[in-house]
Amino acid sequence: MKIEELKKELGLSNKDIAEFFELNEMSYANSSAKKRYENALCKFYAFVKSKAGGQK
Repeated sequence: MKIEELKKELGLSNKDIAEFFELNEMSYANSSAKKRYENALCKFYAFVKSKAGGQK
């Protein structure tokens, strides 16, 4: 999953994501770690989604 898909599926903004990492929106947007944050969120979401789907 790509960050664009995740944002669309969950209705997330850059401000929302920044708050997950206790950053303000500008710090997140300019962070050298932005791609790592986004990749981590996508991987975590995929993991949680797979676990939730497995419990049906």
